[in-house]
Amino acid sequence: MQVAKRPSFGSFSEVAEFYPTFPPYSRRLLQMLVDQVKHLTKSPVFGDIGAGTGSISYALADMGLSGYAVEPDSQMIEVGQRLGRTYPAVSWINAPGECTGLADDSLDWVCYSTSFHLTNASEALRESMRLLRPRGSFTIATLLPDLQTDPFQLEIENRIRDMAPALRRRDTPLVGQMGTYEALLNQYPGLGNCISIDATEAISMSEERYVNFWSGRQDIPSQVSPEVWDSILQMIAQTFRRWQPAGLRFRTRAWHAQRV
Repeated sequence: MQVAKRPSFGSFSEVAEFYPTFPPYSRRLLQMLVDQVKHLTKSPVFGDIGAGTGSISYALADMGLSGYAVEPDSQMIEVGQRLGRTYPAVSWINAPGECTGLADDSLDWVCYSTSFHLTNASEALRESMRLLRPRGSFTIATLLPDLQTDPFQLEIENRIRDMAPALRRRDTPLVGQMGTYEALLNQYPGLGNCISIDATEAISMSEERYVNFWSGRQDIPSQVSPEVWDSILQMIAQTFRRWQPAGLRFRTRAWHAQRV
């Protein structure tokens, strides 16, 4: 009998196909950041680092910006390029945030897309400062389910904990690091005062899309058997049908500083 191979913890190749079903970053919050950046330069060039399949890159292109989607996972890039055939303003680069291959002083804006916690922070910041032009902007953006105000998603999380109590969750180190970002940017040489912005919005999602959203979260299937993972996905679908949520609440947060 052939045993199904578990995906690797921290590997995104196996789940790239599900990423287009993820909720979008708050467009209102992105517009606030675009306004900040455009106050300094009329036609900013961005670098979306850890771009995934291009959620922020394509949103910024829709707002009239051009730039680079920098992503270390080749499967993510393949999916992102397939989604972005109508976005000539976005160029893809297969590279990590610590060594992008872009030229010195080539960007007006470096933005990390729920990916800064996966980097070596000091090397990523050093690379970002190399890329930024004078008065360029640096942003760390995150997007997570809002478990404080969304009882449906909180129930899902609690039931997963009951089914697999020993899980090591992907979001745990991210949530821990988020509390350090403001101090990190305020203290980093060459960056001005950091501002923090957040927006919580309800996103309409079908049962299929919500289950696919969970299917794209590789931390759980990397730690449990295929049978347990299938049971978790079935529980999520059944809970969705029972609740019939009109909207699912997600929180976009951003920490933003300007090079001085």
